[in-house]
Amino acid sequence: MLTGIKPERGFVYALLRNVIFWCGGGVFALVFISGCGDFFASKPTELESQKTLRELSRVKPATGADIEVAPVYKEPPRIVEGTIGDKTDAKLFYFSRYHTVDKLAGLINNQFIKKFFNAKGKSIQVVDYNVSTNPATNQLIVRCPTVVDAEQVLVFLEKIDVPPVQVKIDCIISEVYADHTLDWETHLEIQNLFGAEINLIGKLPGAALRDIARSTFGLKTGYVEGGTYDSATGGFNVTDQGHMFGALVDVLESRGYLKILMNPQLEVINGESATIVISEHVPLDEIQNVHPVSGVITQRIEYVDVVDSLTITPHVFADGYIGIETKAVIGSKSTPEGVKQIPIVTKREVVVKENRIRHGESLVIGGIRKTEQRSVVRGIPFFKDIPLLGVLFSSKDFEERGKEVLFILTPTISTGGVANEKMVAEIQRKHSRIKVGDSLIDSIKDPFGAKAYTELVEEEAIGAEVERIKAEMDKAAAERKVMDLTERLERAAKEVEEAKKRTATVKSRIETEVREATTDAESAVAEAEKAKAEAEAAKAAAEKAKQDAEAQIQAWMKAAKERKQQIQAAETEAKKKNDGSRTEP
Repeated sequence: MLTGIKPERGFVYALLRNVIFWCGGGVFALVFISGCGDFFASKPTELESQKTLRELSRVKPATGADIEVAPVYKEPPRIVEGTIGDKTDAKLFYFSRYHTVDKLAGLINNQFIKKFFNAKGKSIQVVDYNVSTNPATNQLIVRCPTVVDAEQVLVFLEKIDVPPVQVKIDCIISEVYADHTLDWETHLEIQNLFGAEINLIGKLPGAALRDIARSTFGLKTGYVEGGTYDSATGGFNVTDQGHMFGALVDVLESRGYLKILMNPQLEVINGESATIVISEHVPLDEIQNVHPVSGVITQRIEYVDVVDSLTITPHVFADGYIGIETKAVIGSKSTPEGVKQIPIVTKREVVVKENRIRHGESLVIGGIRKTEQRSVVRGIPFFKDIPLLGVLFSSKDFEERGKEVLFILTPTISTGGVANEKMVAEIQRKHSRIKVGDSLIDSIKDPFGAKAYTELVEEEAIGAEVERIKAEMDKAAAERKVMDLTERLERAAKEVEEAKKRTATVKSRIETEVREATTDAESAVAEAEKAKAEAEAAKAAAEKAKQDAEAQIQAWMKAAKERKQQIQAAETEAKKKNDGSRTEP
């Protein structure tokens, strides 16, 4: 009740206050329900989050695979003849099919445009060519002096613009490492040994001498009387002076191994280099100091890069072999080292300039196998050789390690890409989650997730069954193909036998005809020989008759000549007589 106010007024004030409170509360509730009710609602957020995660985890197939390139790119090369000023030229328009226009332009420059020199070093005049490229359309424009020159360039391009060989490199990198250490150290303190004032105090370290962290762990076993062992200081506290006896042996054995298997794959065009690099910026613990009294280890974290890389350059030869230039670098942080088994960073590198291997075969391009053993025994002379008790006067540090690294390459001729639908299905399978019941009832019914595991096994079994059915279908198809090929081979064998029979028949007939033809030919040869002999005889007779006729003609000519000479002599004699009768008186 308000003091200093009359009861009637107090009642009015209280009523007015209650009205204002309830009206304000109602207005606030109305505003909250109408405008801010979603602020405390969690279901819309959960649904929106699940929807977003489903959308982001979905692998969508690539679209537009059925869209073809413009028809202009499939047109054959064109040669256009034109005139610039008073000179004519020819331009070749060529769309590259398998190589980049820059590479083709470089080959044209080397073959047609590059300046040549004779034996004396004098440049030889070459025909004026000019090459332009359009990388956006992968087109070459070659200006040539004449149409004939443009045709020569076109023939050159058709010979070199052929599909390149694509090589798939499957690399297996295997590394196996194992480490085994065994050491013990002894801490001994004996007072009044063999009499008064003769004490034996000493500590024989094991692996802690080379690895300071070793001193902070292990199991110490022994006997202490007349004192206690202080683990903080690593020494004995004497409680009964002169009667202290303490002997502790710290034994520790550690084993570790590491197995690394990498299987990178690369696909690259013949003659080109492909590189895959995987880098991790990992932390590495480095021990700076171990407190000699408290044993507290001071560490520093240093980040280093662990890099795995593979560079491949294949060369496919015409004889079916593949040459490979390889550089492989393998980094690791997981190698257990020494007694404390703290990881260290290692690096393996193999560089091979070139080797040759058949298509589809595997080649071990590098291998390293290394084993190490280390053993150090420390102790007090003579005492360390006492059977059984010698352990109290000695220490040992033993370590054995071995490792093997293999680099295996398998090159194959690649057929190109994989269907997008198949690849998307494989990625979805790898990223799909195992369906586990999220409700309380599912958790009560199946607390260990046996149902989910059973469904996973059943799904894998169904997948295996589908693969088995596919394999059986492929096997049946292969068997049908084999049967078809067998039938074809049998038909071919029958056809070969029939052909052999026909060949034998034709051969027999031909041989008969050949024999008959040979007989006829022999008869004809005999008759020809006879006719030849008769002809030669007739020829000889004709030659003889000719010779006789020639001899008779010679005789006649000789007689005629002699007769002529006689006549000429008679005429000369008669002329002389006539001339003599005229001169007489």
